Amino acid sequence: MTLTMTATKIVATKTALSAALVACGLALGMFSVGAAVSGAQPPAPPAPVQGEQPPAWAPPKPAEVWNGHPVVWNPGWGGRWGVWINGGFLILTSNPVTGGG
Repeated sequence: MTLTMTATKIVATKTALSAALVACGLALGMFSVGAAVSGAQPPAPPAPVQGEQPPAWAPPKPAEVWNGHPVVWNPGWGGRWGVWINGGFLILTSNPVTGGG
């Protein structure tokens, strides 16, 4: 009977050890993926950063630069003047089509 209990303890220990190794492997995998994503360069800004030609009906350009970034025309949302900062478009003018936001 002692031999059977010892064998059962060994199997239980091996199973627990296997489960712990799998859990550690998964945790390390999640950390390595997180490190790769956080260390990645931010995406390049969309094409309007290079400067898209505004239509004839566009309001006058409010400035050439704002906070060190070039002011460009973005045709989205009815068209607006703004700047690209960290991959996001900061709007500097209202919508010329609707006259609002």
